[in-house]
Amino acid sequence: MNRLVLGIVLLLAVHETAIGAVAPASSHPPVPDVASVITAQKVAGEQGGDQLPEVIHSGDRQRAEALIREAEGLRTLGFYGKAIDALREASVLSQGNQQTEALVLNAMGNVFQLAGMLTEARSYLERSISLAQGADREDIHAAALNNLGNLDMVEQQYAAALANYEASTRLAIKTSNALLQAQALINGARAAEQTGNTEKLASLLGEAITVSRGLNDSSDKANDLIAIGQLYALSGGTAGTATAYAAFTQALSISEKVSDLRAQSYAQGYLGQLYEKERRYGDALELTRRAIFIAEELNAPEMLYRWYWQKGRLHKAQNKQDEAIAAYRQAVTNLQSIRNDLSQNYASGQSSFRKVFSPLYFELADLLLQRASGAGENEVESYLNEARDTVEQSKTAELQDYFQDSCVTSTQSRIVQGNQFGEHTAIVYPILLQDRMELLVTLPRGIKQFRVPLSSRVITEEIRVFRTKLEKRTTREYIPHAQKLYTWIIKPFEAELAAQQVDTLVFIPDGPLRTIPMSALHDGNKYLIESYSLATTPGLTLTDPHSFQNNNVRVLLNGLTESVQGFSSLPNVNSELTAIGKMYNGTVLKDGDYVLSKVKEKMGEKPYTVVHIASHGQFQGDSSKTFLLTHDEKLTLNQLEKLIAPSRYRDQPLELLTLSACQTAAGDDRAALGLAGIAIKAGARSALASLWFINDSSSSVLISKFYEYLKQPGNTKAKALQQAQVDLIKDSRFRHPGYWAPFLLIGNWL
Repeated sequence: MNRLVLGIVLLLAVHETAIGAVAPASSHPPVPDVASVITAQKVAGEQGGDQLPEVIHSGDRQRAEALIREAEGLRTLGFYGKAIDALREASVLSQGNQQTEALVLNAMGNVFQLAGMLTEARSYLERSISLAQGADREDIHAAALNNLGNLDMVEQQYAAALANYEASTRLAIKTSNALLQAQALINGARAAEQTGNTEKLASLLGEAITVSRGLNDSSDKANDLIAIGQLYALSGGTAGTATAYAAFTQALSISEKVSDLRAQSYAQGYLGQLYEKERRYGDALELTRRAIFIAEELNAPEMLYRWYWQKGRLHKAQNKQDEAIAAYRQAVTNLQSIRNDLSQNYASGQSSFRKVFSPLYFELADLLLQRASGAGENEVESYLNEARDTVEQSKTAELQDYFQDSCVTSTQSRIVQGNQFGEHTAIVYPILLQDRMELLVTLPRGIKQFRVPLSSRVITEEIRVFRTKLEKRTTREYIPHAQKLYTWIIKPFEAELAAQQVDTLVFIPDGPLRTIPMSALHDGNKYLIESYSLATTPGLTLTDPHSFQNNNVRVLLNGLTESVQGFSSLPNVNSELTAIGKMYNGTVLKDGDYVLSKVKEKMGEKPYTVVHIASHGQFQGDSSKTFLLTHDEKLTLNQLEKLIAPSRYRDQPLELLTLSACQTAAGDDRAALGLAGIAIKAGARSALASLWFINDSSSSVLISKFYEYLKQPGNTKAKALQQAQVDLIKDSRFRHPGYWAPFLLIGNWL
């Protein structure tokens, strides 16, 4: 794992630089100020300001200062745990001295923020500010305010961030800390840009560039100018581009003077990006190559992925497809080398992974798919498999990012051949691109490509309408939309399904496609579920394709019938638990018995095959706010994982996790991603869960039927769900898909 300066390049990337459809993360995010107060005397001397009062006097405080510096170095390298350990030792040494303790708490706040522990980070920073005020240390106060603004930016509280940056700027001016003043002004400009306050943005940028240019030449000055140049480049227009060019050029000159190779690479790369925007592709390529050369010398994948991506776009613009593909492959390889760190980079839960990084994977897949459509017969399959694998890499990283857990996909397999999933199974891989949708379908006799000439925008709009209409159980307004989506998603390869005798479809949906049930698509005569058993999975390599052994099944049933914690009662849960309990002689924890401690106790007594939870559950875009309700508290996904984790190491891991009363918000792709990944996160081979909540007897009927069919010898989980859903379609009370369609089988369908 290469963590070198990842903290500088990727962390807190709340601002993206776009060229066309590309949105690579900003290389210069809000600038943290951790230990600069200790060196403020030197900074003030360089700028001609007054000397700051000495902070460290005693041996203990000198040791605390050294530990703060050590922690800053560890933070920069991404070793947050070690940085926190050093700061905790410094905290002990600083007890009884307000100003030293304020310094330590400021550093703690910054490191905890970068580690994704935002509540703790805010507490440390607020305590640092309080102590700094009590000690009359405006320099420490200014640094902590800057860091607090950075935390506000991570939490998307842009107005609060701007206020903190402006307060930091005022104190930095008062204490003659021009370096911190410049940093706070730059950060304030970013906050203003996020709020759409163009007047404030222009004002702060103007001040920032004036202050930065007044600094002595240094790496800090070069990096400040690069950050300023990025913001001017985003503002657009001739004036903005000209100022950005001047800032990058000056940054390049300074970085060469002070021998800062990293800043040299960034300055040249971003100059290349300006030329790219102006369509001066030859000049842009030359600068990009220079940026790559330096980044390779530094062995800096966090820079290389960016510049190879840029090189790929430039070759693509020049219609040099082979060169473009080669550059994109290099970009993906470098990004993959730091992928395990990405889950730590957007700790607010408002992850930008899909916006910032996924375009790289999808642009490469786009090129590969274009090449496949014109390739010779012997090459087609190779290009299609590479395109699918490229998108698969994006999906894996996106799932890690959602759960803020780089280990969540550690059990990835490499099984990707269709015949390894069953001779009558087809894997459907829709890829939404800007101008079209590509359907990669892995059939028993190989992978095939089908193109739908509709933009992702058009398809997304139709999906949103379909989902809304589908939940209205009193109308049939959903039908035209169900038929239209069937025509787009299924019709192109319908003949192949019949020719190869496919009876099971497994979807790996992308983006908005995660928010709808494919079972409700309609061919004009019948629903898709009436023709095929269906399943969904967040990624092909994230599926464990083992057959379900339905003998000696041990079931742990958990559920709420009562109204607790402000949630409505679930009166049908009682009959649901009773029916399943009789079928499988299951262990039941209901209402007051359904508490975390008892669930944990039961899970430790014996290995269960199925864990069934009939309780409210909410999946949200922020995984930390996703939960399942127990009688006395909310069960988080991390807690659920810890409950089930021991089963992973048994001969027979948990086969099925059923959530019979959960819901995701319509149109929330990230919440649907959480639902799609629940089996992987929990450590189960598969999950049965619902896209929306149905407080109705239909839910209990369907779930009970599913378990009944699951007992039948030779039945797969997908077929059991199909039979249960078809039974409800035949029932006049529940034939509307609003009753049966939200239930999805996720993960292993066998």
